[in-house]
Amino acid sequence: MTERSRHSTGRILAGLLLGLAALMIVAMIPMQGRLGSIAFAADQGKAQGEVEVLAPKAEKKVYLTFDDGPSTHTKAVLDILAKEKVTGTFFVLGKQVKQYPALIQRIVDEGHAIGNHSYNHQYNELYSDFRNFWSQIRKTGDAIKDVIGYEPRLVRAPGGTFLNFDQQCFNLLEQAGYIVHDWNVDSNDSKRVGVPAREIMQGVKSGALGSSVIVLMHDGIGHGETVKALPEIIQYYKHKGYSFEVLTPEIKPVQFQLASRDRWHRNPVSKTWIDANVASVQVTGKPEIKQQFKIWTNNGEVLFEPGQYRAVAGVTYVPVRTLVEKLKGTVSYSAMDREVVVTISGVQWGMDAVTGKARLIHEAGMSTSLPWKSTEYDHQIYVPLRQALEASRLSLTQYELIPVEEA
Repeated sequence: MTERSRHSTGRILAGLLLGLAALMIVAMIPMQGRLGSIAFAADQGKAQGEVEVLAPKAEKKVYLTFDDGPSTHTKAVLDILAKEKVTGTFFVLGKQVKQYPALIQRIVDEGHAIGNHSYNHQYNELYSDFRNFWSQIRKTGDAIKDVIGYEPRLVRAPGGTFLNFDQQCFNLLEQAGYIVHDWNVDSNDSKRVGVPAREIMQGVKSGALGSSVIVLMHDGIGHGETVKALPEIIQYYKHKGYSFEVLTPEIKPVQFQLASRDRWHRNPVSKTWIDANVASVQVTGKPEIKQQFKIWTNNGEVLFEPGQYRAVAGVTYVPVRTLVEKLKGTVSYSAMDREVVVTISGVQWGMDAVTGKARLIHEAGMSTSLPWKSTEYDHQIYVPLRQALEASRLSLTQYELIPVEEA
């Protein structure tokens, strides 16, 4: 189906591809840990599109999105993404989910994201009455859940929200836990039937190169030219210095502004209908599975319990006392200097108790500023893991996520 071109842009992988809301890791290197856990060499890479655990991510991010599938073209799209080691987000149609359930499972298994794109993509049916749109979203959510074990929160309106959504559409979907995503770069691969690959590439290049780029493409029936253009699209963004990400519920969505005119002239749904159909729905997306976080250093190992490690802007923070004491160090507080002082193997560094600024402490009272700060969670001081180890002249050799079985 034709998307609006005026705007640019089962089952969970049991025991292995396990997520923490802001911390999801997919192994790209050989398994090194115990059965049921995922272990990584600390100096090796991770799957593209996942939250970095131990180092800051590139500032420029691109989100490749594919609408209207899965179809006979989706396998080729997945093969290209795997070859290029990048990830994407697939907004799927319910009727296609029913036809290609194995492709839906493969999308998730390979670290990509799934979103809801209605059941049949028929504009007149979807937008003449919100009740029809709601019914299709719910039906597609159920179809996806039957394959992968959960209903995704991500939604993309066929044709985008401009001229198709009113404020009530946004409000009711948000109330139910759905997150609506439009785009800011349109590949123009659907402005007519059979758009050639070179023209698709031109559409991508004509889009703005912002810090967060969401590219609209299609993997539905009739989009073989998009498959042809995809490798060049990926190379284009790689050369521009972008990292490839998947859309998640934590990412602020791009949404088109409400139109000043009404294309569909539909009536608002009543409070009675909302109470009967929307009020009880709360889509939560992929279930969170608790995991321990274990690290190995050249001075010992440390095990962090679920909730003791946090990802902030792509950097992992851990409680300083847990880290230091497990590594045979000490943590003290100087009331005079208002400073928390860490000592590990004769190396000292401190953190200002108010500002969090860190410094490396030398002999004779001299010091050197460190380029990071501590922060506080639940009345505990947390430090950036890799940077704190480096300040202590320690090396991180391996880390591991260990699923915690619920009682």
